[in-house]
Amino acid sequence: MQQPTEKEKQFKIDEASGDTDVIIVDDDPAFSFMLKDYLLTAVDYDSTLYTSGNLFLNDYRAGETRKIILDYEFNEGPNGLAVLKKIKTVNPLAVVIIVSGQDDLEKAVETLRHGATDYFLKTNKTVFANIACSLMKLKEMEKNKWN
Repeated sequence: MQQPTEKEKQFKIDEASGDTDVIIVDDDPAFSFMLKDYLLTAVDYDSTLYTSGNLFLNDYRAGETRKIILDYEFNEGPNGLAVLKKIKTVNPLAVVIIVSGQDDLEKAVETLRHGATDYFLKTNKTVFANIACSLMKLKEMEKNKWN
C-alpha cells in the first residue's frame, strides 16, 4: 500500500479549509461593487453578489464554506438578523460578517449573540480594510486548525 506524501496531505488541508470566495448580500449596489472590487484587488478574493436576503437564502445550502458578508438592513424582506438566524439554522458553522449603516450597539451585540463573526459600520472609512483583515485572520485561523 502506498503511503501518502506530504504534498498530498497539504492539498487536502487546503481543500478542507474552504474557498477564499466570499458572498456579499447587500441591497446597496454601490457598496457591493466597491467591496467586491476591493476584495479582489487587495486580497485576491472573488465575490458573488446577492441583492436581498431572500434571494441568497434560496440558493444557500448546508456545508457552504464561503464567508458571508451580510447587510443588516434591507429595503425589502427580512433584516440581516433574521437572515443570520436562518443561515445558522442551515449551517451552524457558517462565517457571517455583518455590515450596517447604523451605529447601534444593541444590534451589533444581538448579531454577535446569534453567531456573527464580526460587525462593521459601513460609514467607517476603513470598513473595506476591516472586512479584508477579518477574512484574512479567519483564513489563517482555519489553516492553523488543520496543521
